Parts: sequence; structure tokens; C-alpha cells
Amino acid sequence: MKNLKIIIGIFALIVVVFLIAKGGYKKSEDTAERANITQSSALEIRANDWVLGTSTAKVTIVEYLDFECEACGAYYPIITKIKEEYKDDVRLVIRYFPLPGHKNSRTAAHAVESAGKQGKFFEMYNILFAKQSEWGEQQMANQDQFEKYALEAGVNIEQWKKDVTSDEVKNRVEESYKEAVSLNLQGTPSFFLNGKRIQNPQGYEAFKKLIEDALKN
Repeated sequence: MKNLKIIIGIFALIVVVFLIAKGGYKKSEDTAERANITQSSALEIRANDWVLGTSTAKVTIVEYLDFECEACGAYYPIITKIKEEYKDDVRLVIRYFPLPGHKNSRTAAHAVESAGKQGKFFEMYNILFAKQSEWGEQQMANQDQFEKYALEAGVNIEQWKKDVTSDEVKNRVEESYKEAVSLNLQGTPSFFLNGKRIQNPQGYEAFKKLIEDALKN
């Protein structure tokens, strides 16, 4: 009788362990599935995305960036050269991921988003990267400096001044930032190529090879 109780106890313990393990496995599956859904939905091209290229492009590059980030500045000429070389075969999508450690990152994003409302997004994007050494790594955000760049980009400056402090612009940047966090992005730039996260290529030729492989597939 005693042995029977021991056997029943062991069997019950095995069942409990099995159920716990199964529950943990199911939870892991659910977590992975949610992550996949999050990534999939986040990487769909949306109406408020800033896009350079056509919808028929065979390769889509999504870049989450911080305009103050020096690494983003280093990739800027690489991305520019890729767009020039591949033209309609590559579509570039820019999204914001302003890092907390940069004092000017959100101010810059607001400045670019506001220029975009007047159809001058990529003009402002180009100016901020070309002149990153002038405004980057300052201890305080200098709104006057971004206003000067906005004028250079060709915006209606009075409208730009209204937009740059608006909740609409701030919420748009924050939405993009939260999306980057939900994707577990650790820094900038972060690239996705045709919906898949890629390690940052070491230079133009490495980036070009990824695109060539994607075009073949």
C-alpha cells in the first residue's frame, strides 16, 4: 500500500512537471508569435511613412534612425549612394528612433517631420545629415539653428514654427519611437531589408551585396 502511494505520488509529480513545462512552452510560442506579429505589422509601409522610391521596388529598406547619431551620419552617404545606383529597384523608408542620450535628437526629428508636412522631408533630412557636425552633440537643443535649416529646405517658416511645436508632430515622432522599442531595437541605425532585420553592413560593398542577393531572390 505504501509503495502504491509512492508510485501515485511520483506519477502526480510527473504530470505536474509536464503541465508546467507545456505551459511554459506554449507561453514561449505565444511570445514569439506576438513578436512576429508586432514586427510584421510594424514593417508594413503606411500612409504616414516617409518613403523615397516606388511601390514597385523589389527591395525595401526600412531605417530607424536618430539624426544626431554619428553612426547614422556615417551610413547616410552609403544609403544615398545605394538609392542613386539602384534607383527604382530600391525603396527607402525612414522612421524615427531618437535616443534619450542625445539632447537634440527629438528636436531634430520634430524639425524634419514639420518640414515633411510641407513636402520637404528629404530636403531637411539631407541638410541635417550634411551639417550634423554643426548641431550634433550640443548640450542644449538650439531651435534657432533648426529654423535656419528649415528656411534652407524651402519651407513656409511661419507654418513650420506652428507645426514644430504641435502635438501632431510630437505624437508622430513618439509613435515611431515606441514602435522601435516594441521591436527591441537596441540602437541606431537599425535596418530592415524586405521585412527582415539585418546586421549593419560594414560599408557600401557589404550593403550592396545584401541588395544584390535580395534582387536575385
